[in-house]
Amino acid sequence: MPVEEVTLTAKFKVDLTDVDESVVSEIYRLFEEYKEIVNELLGLAVDKHITSFVELCHAKYHELRQRYSALPSMYIVTACRHVASIYKSFMKLKRLGMCEKDRPTFRGRAIWLHGQVFRLDAEGWRASIAVHGGRWITLRLLHGEYHERFRGMEHGEARLVLRDDGLYLNVSFSQTIILPEPDANARVIAVDVNENVIAYGNDDFVERFETYEGIIRTRYFLKRRRIQSKIRGRELQRMLLEKYRGREWRRIRETYYKAAKEIINKAKEIGAAVIVMEDLEIHREDKGSEGLNGRLHRWSYGRFQRILEYQAKLNGLNVVYVDPRDTSRICPVCGNEMDPSPNGRRLMRCRRCGLEEDRDVIAVKNLTRRYYEECANAKTPKTSL
Repeated sequence: MPVEEVTLTAKFKVDLTDVDESVVSEIYRLFEEYKEIVNELLGLAVDKHITSFVELCHAKYHELRQRYSALPSMYIVTACRHVASIYKSFMKLKRLGMCEKDRPTFRGRAIWLHGQVFRLDAEGWRASIAVHGGRWITLRLLHGEYHERFRGMEHGEARLVLRDDGLYLNVSFSQTIILPEPDANARVIAVDVNENVIAYGNDDFVERFETYEGIIRTRYFLKRRRIQSKIRGRELQRMLLEKYRGREWRRIRETYYKAAKEIINKAKEIGAAVIVMEDLEIHREDKGSEGLNGRLHRWSYGRFQRILEYQAKLNGLNVVYVDPRDTSRICPVCGNEMDPSPNGRRLMRCRRCGLEEDRDVIAVKNLTRRYYEECANAKTPKTSL
């Protein structure tokens, strides 16, 4: 049976109510020095076009180690990794035309913590962090029922994040899971992700979960444009844009988790062992109209797929990705091409057998059919993004 490692991130707020002032000042000093290191490395990465953290380490490690001699050396190594990640993301956004800046900047609101400078006590929910001079500080983490699921999991690296409302620690956890074998005898639930609705089911049933994602994202997009055109002052404008961007993502994320929970509960109810999804790859720039391109840029179908995938695996369900080509246009009964029906905007009618069905229902049934065809042809299904 397949064995996979699922990685999750838990966010904890750090309790600073009873922390000594010297500890708080040590934390702020850590943030300030880490910011200086990262921005210096970013300048080098941009000037020399370095995308490898190994090259950055070779170029600057010894110089930075001498300058920041009281700082644990692993912070310099992780800063190199951090900078390589920032610069690669920046270059990708530049290629997509989504960034107007000439070079990236780091505001110093996050510190990557390697396992050598970070320890976690999951029993008492306390974190120990190495600081200057080889000393360690211990911080109490605020926790609730949500965090109980991480007890017993292995923890990896973490990030210390400074926000306006306090200090947070984001910890990476991993868990090894044994999954059922995806084969022709497994019962499945196929999932078709659209802009405003998620359809799921198989040959026996199809249900819909209304997300209204396209509508929600368009509203927030128009709100951001009004802010950019009417609000003067870059700092106020940035604050409002971040506020509404965060509000938009929280709303969408809540919808994604609700949809994933509903699909997984249905899979358990009918005894399904596999969830089938489309191996989507949308080339957004080739869709013709500017409005449609904008909607596709705002549609984050991949995030929902990743959420559903890890939630499914945590519940012992395997996830398989199949070819999505023409799943809404091919008749699931006879395999012939279908045409739009005059009886409804989303209805399709088969030229050969006369089947008339909603596009979402057709897609779900075709995804189910495609999974079983791949299994019958002894073709190994794609099981990861």
